[in-house]
Amino acid sequence: MTATDHPQTVPLPRRRFDALAGYTRQPFILLVAEEIEWHASSDERVLGVVTRDRIDHDFGWVALGRDEQQRFRAVAVNASLLTAHAASQQLLERMDALAAAPDTEFHQGDSERAPVDFFTPLVPAERLHPTFKILTSEERYSPARDLIAAMMRFHEDADGNFIEQFQTTGFDPRLWELYLFATFNELGYARDSAVAVPDFVLTGLPGQLAIEATTANPPGGGAPPPPNPTTPDEFKAYLQDYVPIKIARALTRKLNKTSPYWDTEELREIPFLLAVQDFHGLGSMRMIVPATTEYVFGVRHSLVNGRRKIERITEHRFGRSVEASGFFFLPGAENISAVIVNPQGTITKFNRMGHLAGFGSRRVRMVRTGMRRGELDDDGPTPKPFAHAVHAPDYDESWVEGMVVLHNPNARVPLDPALIPGANHELLQVDGGIMSLLPEFHPYFSQTAIAIEGEDDMQAPAE
Repeated sequence: MTATDHPQTVPLPRRRFDALAGYTRQPFILLVAEEIEWHASSDERVLGVVTRDRIDHDFGWVALGRDEQQRFRAVAVNASLLTAHAASQQLLERMDALAAAPDTEFHQGDSERAPVDFFTPLVPAERLHPTFKILTSEERYSPARDLIAAMMRFHEDADGNFIEQFQTTGFDPRLWELYLFATFNELGYARDSAVAVPDFVLTGLPGQLAIEATTANPPGGGAPPPPNPTTPDEFKAYLQDYVPIKIARALTRKLNKTSPYWDTEELREIPFLLAVQDFHGLGSMRMIVPATTEYVFGVRHSLVNGRRKIERITEHRFGRSVEASGFFFLPGAENISAVIVNPQGTITKFNRMGHLAGFGSRRVRMVRTGMRRGELDDDGPTPKPFAHAVHAPDYDESWVEGMVVLHNPNARVPLDPALIPGANHELLQVDGGIMSLLPEFHPYFSQTAIAIEGEDDMQAPAE
């Protein structure tokens, strides 16, 4: 019996399976079973995975269908088969039968809630966020749209206002939360959906950690708009003082919370992280790594006459705004194990990852350019430019790519870098130097130009 005997079932790339159903995977399963094949019915109503038992070295399979909330869950399983081929053929036969069954056949009877829907507007059109409108209407962003449509079914709206905020004024902060959701799922963590605060309590094979997301947002309440630096001195003041002040206020708001996150018994002995993104102005996240690094560590590195200079920073001052530098040295900050940033955690990241998983229009063309870290290169440690065609067959990217983890040298519960593999880990040294634990490829920043095949206009690069 061959694949042609099952014309309604097709092999499924692992990346697409993960985007459709990876959120159902529980970490402990990976201790006993290795996934070796993935399949789908032609309409993707039914998915299947072939497994190898790590202990008994025999094979099994799982078929999945959508429950009442449109989440893929197991609807048929078998194990103890002698060969991978036998497991695969048995799975395909069962998937053929399931594909002919009605949707109600897959319902589990344990939920009366409607499927999560991010995209049906809850507010009048004039209140919708501009980027939300682009996401829901433009072909250029169809990969991101379709990827989020698959992801949203598994999202728990713990505080009850996620969807409305995602559609309106909170689009950027909520997208940052979705980025973290996707990243830590990719890393093999399961989220405790029963916990509303902090945003993420995660359990995986490497261990546990908790994360609270926060963002630096545009000025509100009649405050002046962000500065638009045009000279070297203005840009220096903007990067060294204005941006760190925005980051400082986003982080200290969480640090000084009336009911500290880490005071609960469940969180007291696991690493607690703050994940911050900068949305205060157009493209502002491009400066988040140097600005946040200087702020949390309280040091500034520069080159003077070809030699490295390390300067201790006491404060950031911009106009009448002042914030003390050295977040990790503030009272109470010992409870923060690390701060996470990623300038790549934006809508274009979702667009690239969606395209890689086969979502959206196949007419979308993307070219990603930027600068990457070069310390691991044989030809010298200087930063290197890169240019990648996202639609090329050999393009690859992970959710964690671009993430920077700034470790607290004073942490009460230190973070083991092994808990977040694939990220760049930065560790402050006693002399003010910073040790970097780099992955093989790590971008300083990137921007992505997006076009539609057959059309002349290329959208200005964005990140």
